[in-house]
Amino acid sequence: MTGLVALLCRSRQDLSARFAILALCLVATAAFLAPRATNAETVQPPERVRGFFCNAKTDSINFLMYQAQGENEEMAANAVNKAIAKFSCAYYLPADAIYTGEHTVMQDGLVFKLHSYMFLPEKVERWSGSVLGSLQPSPSAKHDV
Repeated sequence: MTGLVALLCRSRQDLSARFAILALCLVATAAFLAPRATNAETVQPPERVRGFFCNAKTDSINFLMYQAQGENEEMAANAVNKAIAKFSCAYYLPADAIYTGEHTVMQDGLVFKLHSYMFLPEKVERWSGSVLGSLQPSPSAKHDV
């Protein structure tokens, strides 16, 4: 009789161990199949852009400063390229690019709104923008004395 009791106890332990292993396998499978939560931002789809872009943020600011002084886009791009002695600012025909961000910069009393794009397939960042306004008073403005 004691042999039968020992056999039953051993088989019960085997059965509970098998259930534990089965439960562990089910939990692992559920964790593997569950959708993954990521902290990464969603990547925006590429869009077609065209216009004047510069390779560096500072070059784009200089380009916009020349425009604020009255130069047209082509002359401003030529002036920047000549000043840095390399090709940075140019007109781009429609090209695929991913918008990567917006930056507001104040320099020499002017406020610039710059846009950053990652051009495809080269994966090169280029800058475009506009002058929002001036913080300098107009020379013809009337001041209270």
